[in-house]
Amino acid sequence: MAKFSAMRSVPYSVEQIFGIAGNVADYPAFLPLVKRSVVTDMVIGLDGKKHFIADLQFAYPKLGISDSLRSRVVVDPAACTVTATSNEGPVKSLISEWKILARATGGSDIHFTVDYTLKSRSLQFLLSGMFDLIVRRIMTAFEERARALYGAPVAA
Repeated sequence: MAKFSAMRSVPYSVEQIFGIAGNVADYPAFLPLVKRSVVTDMVIGLDGKKHFIADLQFAYPKLGISDSLRSRVVVDPAACTVTATSNEGPVKSLISEWKILARATGGSDIHFTVDYTLKSRSLQFLLSGMFDLIVRRIMTAFEERARALYGAPVAA
């Protein structure tokens, strides 16, 4: 499996960033490559965790890649995590996790980890060289989404 992780400190609260990460239905509005997102079968447990199915359509036109992915998602407010798992569509195995942590100095740290194996070895090879860039673009998109929703951060 290929594994990538990134961390970014942002001047937005845990609640603000967690709200963006957990709202999978809105991903097409700001995430690069995500063209459509449909959330179904949502169940909210007694522990406050949301469990649902997310069907995402994505495209990378420069490479002629277009596909869909169904994943099982758990949004855990207590842990401030959003975890998605899949073994459908183009992936043999996928585990991705957003973890949002408060910073002592204000704002929050966004930790994003993705561990995946694709069914196509050639596509796995092709994307492995680009995945770091893709993850950085995703992190930037989250920060830009926070700025669009909550405004520019106020300097302390």
